[in-house]
Amino acid sequence: MARIKGLETTSSFTSPNGPVKGIEDVLDFEYELDIEILEAEYLGHESKSYDEIYNGVSGNITLHMSGKEMFEFEELIENRARRRSAASGVFTHQSTYNFPDGGRVRLTFEDIHFGPIQTRSQSRKDYVQKTFSWKCETVRRTF
Repeated sequence: MARIKGLETTSSFTSPNGPVKGIEDVLDFEYELDIEILEAEYLGHESKSYDEIYNGVSGNITLHMSGKEMFEFEELIENRARRRSAASGVFTHQSTYNFPDGGRVRLTFEDIHFGPIQTRSQSRKDYVQKTFSWKCETVRRTF
């Protein structure tokens, strides 16, 4: 069985101004379906009862900075959060997985809302990294 490697994936963002440039040097990308387990204890039952509830999607992406575009992207996000620009401005992330057998899956995370944005300059020999954390309501899968 052929497994997929990171070199067979791509990531891109779209902002209210269109495609975001400078998202080429992705170090890592992860997302998580935020599913919460609910538990209840009922009298007369021998064990707990379980259910789950869907709370959306969260994720983060870490990149090496290769140009000023990441700061421009950061400013767009900050402006929306501070209501300096239209609160209706939509950010979208798309990730594509190209499998060795020719199959392809595209994940689209629509109407992303960002959390902490971190910039790290660790030492003189390390590349500067920027990490964006985000949440959204759902992921659309295209097979």
